[in-house]
Amino acid sequence: MAAVPAAFIICGVITLAASCGSVQRASVPEVPAITEEPPAERFIDKLRARLESGDIDGAIALFDELPPEEAALKRNRQLKASVLLSARRLQEAREVAETLVSEDENDVESRYILSNIEEASGRPKEQRLLLEKIVSASPDHVPALNDLGQIFVSAKRLKDAASSFDRALAASPLDMSATIGRANVYRLERKPNEAETLFNRAVELYPGRSEPYCERGRFYRETGEINKALADLEVAQTIDPDNYWIRYDKGRALLETRRKPEALVEFDAAIALNPDIFIAYVYSAGIRDELEDVDGAERDYETLARLRPDYYFAFEGLGIQRMKKGKYAEAANAFAAAYKSAPNESGYAMLAAVNMLKGGVKPHEVRPFVEQAMRKISREKLDYYVLRLFFDFSGDSDVIRRIEREKNQALKARMMFYMANYYDIRGNPMLADKLFIEFRDMNRTDIVEWRLNEWIMKERSVRVGGAGDGTGSGGETGASEKS
Repeated sequence: MAAVPAAFIICGVITLAASCGSVQRASVPEVPAITEEPPAERFIDKLRARLESGDIDGAIALFDELPPEEAALKRNRQLKASVLLSARRLQEAREVAETLVSEDENDVESRYILSNIEEASGRPKEQRLLLEKIVSASPDHVPALNDLGQIFVSAKRLKDAASSFDRALAASPLDMSATIGRANVYRLERKPNEAETLFNRAVELYPGRSEPYCERGRFYRETGEINKALADLEVAQTIDPDNYWIRYDKGRALLETRRKPEALVEFDAAIALNPDIFIAYVYSAGIRDELEDVDGAERDYETLARLRPDYYFAFEGLGIQRMKKGKYAEAANAFAAAYKSAPNESGYAMLAAVNMLKGGVKPHEVRPFVEQAMRKISREKLDYYVLRLFFDFSGDSDVIRRIEREKNQALKARMMFYMANYYDIRGNPMLADKLFIEFRDMNRTDIVEWRLNEWIMKERSVRVGGAGDGTGSGGETGASEKS
């Protein structure tokens, strides 16, 4: 995971502000003021200066310079655990926090820091259990109630989330995170009037903070008030220009107005701020694909596939770009990866087989892959017979008749596309072009094969009505299998 920005660490650790983002992080009670002079020599001032300069290692080293009696103080150990957490040194942070909790089971602040460590460690169950113990011992612990509310939102337990945020607001009516959290529950419950009221209150209470504008901007985008959304996000961006999620939400809002180049600027800016978050690549890759920036789309899909190997749409997009570039072997690998993640999508298996063959793999070498894919499809389905063509390399007349009888128009179109590729591989380009045109005339823009068909027709200079004479819609080609 990426390092946490220094400004965020200062906020969460030294509590210079109430909160610093929509995601809760480690926080500790405000450090009591120390009046001894000179102020510049105070530990807290030196710690703040190191964090502001981005010197995280230097900030951590300061704790080793403390006299033993100062280092042993609970508040300084809590600060150390929080700084270690923000530096992603999770095991060290855990050791400090667990020691504090073991020394005093009633120390809810150390337990809260430990809950944030559990969150950062990807242990949501342990985090929730700690938070529940905190609010059981301290029912008015607002940060813990807010974190529980967020957990319940993620689990779609909206009633429990509403209860947590309501309890937080009862304890602290002006708390920003609780106000925004409760507004978002209303948003998810499709209660826009109640949601907008609370978002407006958050903006009024915290006009200098970016979070209320960002959250209200997201709400306005989802409710179709795009101009209001963009206005809020512009304010949020002015306050916090280096915030990933503000850039991302602004890109989403711009997409709603079909201002794709401008949206792409925002998604790219978000990626530059945090290249390890996958979601912006979904949109940047899609925009570049539509704008026919093949190299850029390939790069973004490749990164997306690396970050989310379970996201088969990334491999689909990657395969399409590589196919467009004539990198058939790499395209085949991408489609095979998509098929592995989505084994019920037979089209990915066919695309993999098509690209293997276009890349020079011999038909008999493709058969093992095709045979495995055939085993997953019922013999009663059209997919099975089309895929079987890439195993047998014969029987196309029967398959054409089955396609003509197919009632499901989307399936019929998809199988026609693969038949066109089959004829192209078999060396019958005129018949292939005829089927590419017939596929296009079906106007199934909702399926992935449409994008590939449009590219193929453009590359082959195929025009409607240009398939030539003497080509039928079926019939055995008589071509022999390539050896």
